[in-house]
Amino acid sequence: MIIGIGIDIESSNRFRKMKKNILEKVLKRILTEKELKYCLARKDPFPCITGRFCAKEAFLKALGFEDFHIFEWKEMEIIGKPPKLNIYGKVKEILGNKKIKNIWVSISHTSEYATAIVILEK
Repeated sequence: MIIGIGIDIESSNRFRKMKKNILEKVLKRILTEKELKYCLARKDPFPCITGRFCAKEAFLKALGFEDFHIFEWKEMEIIGKPPKLNIYGKVKEILGNKKIKNIWVSISHTSEYATAIVILEK
């Protein structure tokens, strides 16, 4: 049974146009080391970065949260092909309470935009 669906879309230019020092701080806050390594290995890392950001936002929307500031972005990790969402900490605790069986993630991007959808199944 589907209990939540979240979707997000974002311009890769949002990250691409950040000043280097700001971008470094943002990436350290929203991506795990594995995610950062995976994205930075690409010729153009920004669609990959944006896609992971979108997936995390879509996941929180699927959970039904409007205030994303109560979570640590690094408690969610998007790895692999197809993408798989790993969760840790407070996010994992909340998911355990909801008895989520499956988390389905799809990410798509062009050089300019990324989008992601997350479906939660009980």
